[in-house]
Amino acid sequence: MCAFQAVFCDIDGTLLDSSHQITPDTKEKIRTLHGNGIPFVLVSARMPAAIYPIQEELGIHAPIISYGGALILDKDKNTLSSTGLSLSLAAEIETHVPLDTDTYCFCVYSYDKWITRDSLHPIIRREEEVTQVISMTGSMETLLGPEDPVHKLMCFGPSGLLDQIAGQLKSEFPQCTIYKSFHTLLEIMDGRASKSKAVHTLCKKLGISPQNAAAFGDNYNDVDMLQAVGCGIAMGNAPEEVKRMASGVTGDHDHEGLLQALNHLFP
Repeated sequence: MCAFQAVFCDIDGTLLDSSHQITPDTKEKIRTLHGNGIPFVLVSARMPAAIYPIQEELGIHAPIISYGGALILDKDKNTLSSTGLSLSLAAEIETHVPLDTDTYCFCVYSYDKWITRDSLHPIIRREEEVTQVISMTGSMETLLGPEDPVHKLMCFGPSGLLDQIAGQLKSEFPQCTIYKSFHTLLEIMDGRASKSKAVHTLCKKLGISPQNAAAFGDNYNDVDMLQAVGCGIAMGNAPEEVKRMASGVTGDHDHEGLLQALNHLFP
């Protein structure tokens, strides 16, 4: 019997190739694992509505970890754990970021609400195409209730500008986790949320030890998850520093690296 009883898998740069596709053989392997009673849990900074279409494409029915660990939903979409910024703190953070321009924009996420200052902004339109989710125009104060958690704030823009914003926000808001998940994406979340904490929470719910789980990721925000389980595998396209902190390294996301590792761990 295989020692690993669950798989936690990042989406972008790990499960999806650079064209945002999943190969047929990878889908088949994941369905086989699922059919054998091994949960295949998608873990992402994406919102739930941008994760479920991928889960449906895979043909699996399992819990998900969204917003980088800030929101955990069970296989029936019930909330298991929610960790978010208060509306007042999120609104204060917004006063410290620039107004939107042609090359920069700011977004707010809460559960399945994606709030933008302008849904017709070119960056937002492109993001809608990738995620297959429709945004809404407005403010968090009008579109969210006073007790609604803000699971994530996001700045889209040029790398240099995002570095400047991150530097300022980190000094002003030390209680937040602020990082670039891509050179054009800056994410701001409650500092108590992380992929590793979410993995441990879900393992407890599933009745398994994290040491009996495997995880896959490709970026700095996956490192804590890779180190939280018994076998944390970095993708071949991951930065060298991420590879050094993983248990092992597989092929890249454009050459079925995930499938290679799954076949090795689950022969």
